Amino acid sequence: MFLVSVIVLSLTQVHAADERGQSAYRYTDHPQRAGTGRVLPIFIDRDFDAAEYERVVLAIKQWNHVLNGFLLMRPQNLPDNPSSATLTQIRRSGGWIVARVDSRHPVARQPEARQALALTVGGNGGFVYVISDRFALRDLTGVMMHELGHVLGAGHDIGGHLMAPVYDPGNGRCIDRGAVSMVAQAQRLPLNQLNWCVGPGLDARSNPREARAL
Repeated sequence: MFLVSVIVLSLTQVHAADERGQSAYRYTDHPQRAGTGRVLPIFIDRDFDAAEYERVVLAIKQWNHVLNGFLLMRPQNLPDNPSSATLTQIRRSGGWIVARVDSRHPVARQPEARQALALTVGGNGGFVYVISDRFALRDLTGVMMHELGHVLGAGHDIGGHLMAPVYDPGNGRCIDRGAVSMVAQAQRLPLNQLNWCVGPGLDARSNPREARAL
């Protein structure tokens, strides 16, 4: 299946949570499965600076905690000046390329992406285009968690939270149970053995004492 998904900028004013608000959100910590699950290579564009790279990896780290060993996203650097053949090989092998672009890039100028913060294109492997000049560094982890949800097979959730079609920093704190449920269904994983975020306004369905921060 070929996927094209975008997350667009909210037209309403929103505010990211402060440190006190962030502390209210935790991940469950279910026992990890024995053995090694499937590995999904994530190739990160070298055009990201150190701070941006760290935030991309933080998004991957949170999804890996959620996936609990059933599937592992493995971040690695994209080779310098990769050839078309290299990019094709990565995609054909099921890998995903996280590319840093700006509003001048042809992908960002497509009709469906003119208000997008990021664009995910592919099926079993593909590209996540991060349109870096359309949002602040502080939002990069939340935007990437959303796009990685698409990579894993989740669609948009009109009910809000992480996979809402319009980005709100308040929804990008962590990976909620609704997002995890969509990924579990797409990847055929046991939902009750995965992890998800619990906190104000989120559907926990778990003992809060099992939760921890990442």
